[in-house]
Amino acid sequence: MGARTTTAPTPTGAEQNQARNGLEGAAHRFAPLWPLILGLAFGRAGLIVASYGSYTSTDEGIFTDGAMLVALVVLALFLVFIVLSKRTISKHVTNVIMRTCVALEAFVLMALAVFDLFGIGDEIERFALSSLCTLVSSGAIYYWLRRARGTSTTTAAVFVFAALIISEVEIYLCTLLPVFAGNFVAAALVLLQYPCIIWARRQRQPHDIVSPTQANDYFGFSKTMLQSKQFLTATALGIGCLSIVIGLLRGYPDGTSIAFTPATRIAYAALTIGVSVALIVLVLKWRERVMTVGIFVIMELLACFALIAYAGFPDMLDIGAVFTTTLNALMVAFTWYVVIAFMSYGWRDPYYYAIAGWLVWLGCRAIARVALLGSFDLVPNETLMNALMGSCIVVSAQVIFVQFLNISRRDVQEHEQQNARQESVLVKIMGLDEHESLADVRQASMRHNAEEMGRQFLLSDREMEVLALYALGYTQKRVAEELYITPGTAHAHI
Repeated sequence: MGARTTTAPTPTGAEQNQARNGLEGAAHRFAPLWPLILGLAFGRAGLIVASYGSYTSTDEGIFTDGAMLVALVVLALFLVFIVLSKRTISKHVTNVIMRTCVALEAFVLMALAVFDLFGIGDEIERFALSSLCTLVSSGAIYYWLRRARGTSTTTAAVFVFAALIISEVEIYLCTLLPVFAGNFVAAALVLLQYPCIIWARRQRQPHDIVSPTQANDYFGFSKTMLQSKQFLTATALGIGCLSIVIGLLRGYPDGTSIAFTPATRIAYAALTIGVSVALIVLVLKWRERVMTVGIFVIMELLACFALIAYAGFPDMLDIGAVFTTTLNALMVAFTWYVVIAFMSYGWRDPYYYAIAGWLVWLGCRAIARVALLGSFDLVPNETLMNALMGSCIVVSAQVIFVQFLNISRRDVQEHEQQNARQESVLVKIMGLDEHESLADVRQASMRHNAEEMGRQFLLSDREMEVLALYALGYTQKRVAEELYITPGTAHAHI
């Protein structure tokens, strides 16, 4: 199957003015996102409770990052299968994977609850359950991100940060319960993803939500598709570099977890929720650079504050851990956002981008953390560790902002000519390159012709999408599946 080019409908002038009113009417406009927001929040809550100890500390050490590396190996194998088979995972298979992942995630949480209640289970069994939970909860999260592909930048940002806020509330409430009870509650929350799936199918699709930004503008000041791809590439590099910093900061200075006190645990939750709310408000007020320079400035500042707090309060490392864990949480939501952007731009199967995002983000973080655990005993020097972490923060900032400056300053025409001469290998690997087989050229031509005809006959964006797919030989049923609309709606458009 070719590239999925679903885009949000182009707003009329009146709709744009309504969308730009910011917070006014936002609750009504984004109401169709609720099943996706809750589903994503439930999926993340199960993972954090099971494998991260509900963030009563920065994490659970090897049970978090070690289990993550095991899960990433399995996901990498699935990624290789997708690449070699050149297949697009069907809607039916996607649904089966999702239902299986939710069931296994709930099973792991209940098993851990039984272990804690009766004091059974050794470290190997717990590690195996943590690895399984990390794997299947990732699969569940992929489902919700997949449903949001093709949305506008505003919709995507509201979706991911609202889900982060709700999941933080759920996770904190679990910390107030005994460990076994928290696991049982988290298992119940995970199972609530099933009704969310049904609810989501009855709602308006996320890519149909009217907002002041379009699906081809995940980075507010990019002027062309080419620039947007370059921003995606730069962002992926930035996430990888900053994830190394997060991996080191979460185990400062020797790699072991940092326990929170009740006060600092509340401070972490409040800071994470407060920053997330601020980001949503800024996005709704149409601040163009919130999800590019803005988000990276915030995360780099949190890394700096964490390092300063660690050095200033060596006997109260949990103060620095507040900033570290907030940084990690924001990176969670931002990576979700970037995965949605890749899914919307790229021609490969959405699982490709989701797994690749996990490998860059969580792989860099876990490797840095495990390396810290293994190396600190050999060189137990906190001053050296401070210098190393500070250097990593500087390097990550340089990588990110130099890339952004280069893209912003290049003349678009010159950049296009340069790209025509030499296409970036990295862009190809990320699946953002143009697929240039004869079939894809034909599809591109058909889509262009459909857009021209649509403008001539005043068709809507959705009608033009249906027209293009129908002209390519898609059946009515396949058109409905591709665009996530009902067969009746597809028939009406045709």
